[in-house]
Amino acid sequence: MAIDNVYDAIDKQYPKGDGLTSGIMKVLDTGKALGKVSPPIYGFFAFLNSMSAKARQERAEAFVSQLVEDMVKVQDTMENMRTDITEVQAATRISLEYDTEEFDDKKRDRYVSAITGSITSETRVNDLVSFIQDIEKLGERDLIGLKVLNRIMNKQDDWKEQAPPQMNPPKLHPNTFRFRAQELSLQMAQALTGKTDQNGSKFSREEGLQICIRLEGFGLAEVIEMSPREVPISNYCARLTTRGLMLLKLLGEDVPNWKHYFGPNGAL
Repeated sequence: MAIDNVYDAIDKQYPKGDGLTSGIMKVLDTGKALGKVSPPIYGFFAFLNSMSAKARQERAEAFVSQLVEDMVKVQDTMENMRTDITEVQAATRISLEYDTEEFDDKKRDRYVSAITGSITSETRVNDLVSFIQDIEKLGERDLIGLKVLNRIMNKQDDWKEQAPPQMNPPKLHPNTFRFRAQELSLQMAQALTGKTDQNGSKFSREEGLQICIRLEGFGLAEVIEMSPREVPISNYCARLTTRGLMLLKLLGEDVPNWKHYFGPNGAL
């Protein structure tokens, strides 16, 4: 086939004015027709299909459909919701924007969970948009780290009532967390690698530490000071902040000791 005919055929397939996606596909199809773009490279750019106006419109409709379906289940609580409705609307708007940009089904589920969770929450959720922004930025390994911290550093029997409670409000000593540093380091490494080693002798602690430091940057965790570490084998220590606990709650996770962090009946 003559080169001119190749260009003519592609011009007919992607006429001018079809937008950015059509222009890019025109370049790829031309390269493929001329033998310059291999099938693996061509296949790599399959994500461009999601950049068309039609694909984004369909994605937005699917998002709203899923959200409405979940909101119907909790609509009886909307009249007495504690979170400001304008915050929920703002969070919905930005979630919709993120979802039509990223086409990430896991994140969509989390956006929807956070929105509906804020409606049913007995604790007022302040600045809900910032939690949506966290969900957009956090990776899968970050969320694994959050869940491990919740499991290891937020155990059901951590808080002990002191009498009289008015004079001695419940509180946790830092050693409650420090004494679990080895357990945290091991469980975090196992969760991140999928491997098991009861002694933990084969695990680097660096990846788990990096996750905790990253979560600290979001205000979701606090890295607790210990003695200087030997890299990469020494343990480290961290705990969830109330912000981290709130995010997990919005994502539908069980959060022990909720009342101790957020007050009776979950009220701040």
